[in-house]
Amino acid sequence: MITNKDQIDEIVSPDLIFERERLTFLQWLFQLLGSWVQPPEQEKPPEPIDPASCEPCTCGLANKKRRIVGGHVTYVNQYPWMALLLYNSKFYCGATLINSKYLLTAAHCINGFRKTKITVRIFEHDRDSDNETKHFDRKLRRIIKHSSYSDDTFNNDIALLALDEEVKIENDLRPVCLPPAKKSFSGVTGIVTGWGVKKTGGSTSPTLQEVQVPIMSNDDCKKTAYGKTRITENMLCAGFPEGEKDSCQGDSGGPLHILNDTEHSIAGVVSWGEGCAQKNHPGVYTRVNRYLTWIKKNTQDACYCQDFEDV
Repeated sequence: MITNKDQIDEIVSPDLIFERERLTFLQWLFQLLGSWVQPPEQEKPPEPIDPASCEPCTCGLANKKRRIVGGHVTYVNQYPWMALLLYNSKFYCGATLINSKYLLTAAHCINGFRKTKITVRIFEHDRDSDNETKHFDRKLRRIIKHSSYSDDTFNNDIALLALDEEVKIENDLRPVCLPPAKKSFSGVTGIVTGWGVKKTGGSTSPTLQEVQVPIMSNDDCKKTAYGKTRITENMLCAGFPEGEKDSCQGDSGGPLHILNDTEHSIAGVVSWGEGCAQKNHPGVYTRVNRYLTWIKKNTQDACYCQDFEDV
């Protein structure tokens, strides 16, 4: 996650530059893990979903408030719905808990990956510390990639991860809220969280970071260097005209939040961009409220902390 424009200008070896236009996600993962991911396993047809019986709970409530002034480390478990994905025990992507059994992530974070080698870590803060939090791991029962996802355009870059064991929603562990159905979020300030790289060519962050970015209209995004054809109605853009702050490699799959009073909703999923915090190249996110029907259809067996009629 780029939190300061000065981080962009540091001199680094060309071989280490993790620019998204020069290095595909899988190539970056190759550098990180040291080997290519293996062909995906054939998914079995989904079993019928039985509606869940649920207790009342609360979504989107952070564990501690803090005024954001640029990018910085979050408080421990400030965003309890944040999760990270491990492949062969190595961190590579983010994800977001949306209910007791499912997480949202980017389709490019799981496309071509073996389900059995992916681990979800929940309630983490500092990846270098084993004692700071009571984080826990889950394996995946099922991966639900959007059927219209395009690896070429990143359109419909969204996936659901079904956990092999339900998460108990209580005390400090809460899911994020789903967003309102018809909001564009243009002009709203978004909050991106993740463990991604903190400077161009740098290493991923051991601690969870957050950064504040303005969400722009799709019309304005089409006036950037991306042009009119690459930005679809399934995407939203966020960032500053001069770059300055942005999500970056390793933040993929994580959330772009909006804050309504004390309630956080997931407006976007970190998807793609050209470079990190580059002028006229905002970060591009999957627009979550375009997929509410799809999410509801595939997660009926889970307990939500909000009524779908309210989103």
